[in-house]
Amino acid sequence: MKSNKKFDVYLGGIAYHCIKCGFCCDAPTVTKKDLANIAGYLKIPFVEVLKRYVKFFNGYIGELKEIKGKCIFLDQKTKKCKIYKVRPLVCRLRPYSVQLRNGKLTLTYDVWFLRYCRGLYLGEGRVDEEYFRYAELVLKYLGFEESVDEEEFIKAKERLLEESLKYRKNRG
Repeated sequence: MKSNKKFDVYLGGIAYHCIKCGFCCDAPTVTKKDLANIAGYLKIPFVEVLKRYVKFFNGYIGELKEIKGKCIFLDQKTKKCKIYKVRPLVCRLRPYSVQLRNGKLTLTYDVWFLRYCRGLYLGEGRVDEEYFRYAELVLKYLGFEESVDEEEFIKAKERLLEESLKYRKNRG
């Protein structure tokens, strides 16, 4: 599995390809820089972004508002991000997260994605180089998460196998 100098990679026999369904587009954690980028993109003052689109902000990080349990910037009809060019850092890193795994910083799947993502499948995946850049920034601004338990990877593989078998059965 490819890694870089700072991060190991662990995918546990699971690959990923985004199917652009919008299912994972909940209200993300955002950095001050994310909010400044959104303000520039929307051509409105920073404080206006805070008023209209942000649930809370402590001066460094915050969270975007939701509509019906989804990010305020998700177009409910098309399932596309209205601010994709300047989407928050956490959204850029998805489905991965930076975790401390066996004492090493590791780029691996976020637990939510292991449980629910429709774009995961059984196979040997690889992490594109851009994700390492995003991981560096997430680590700098938001820190790392505790390691996802190996049991979650086992459950995810069982779920993916079951879904694959159902799909094949329905096609045949």
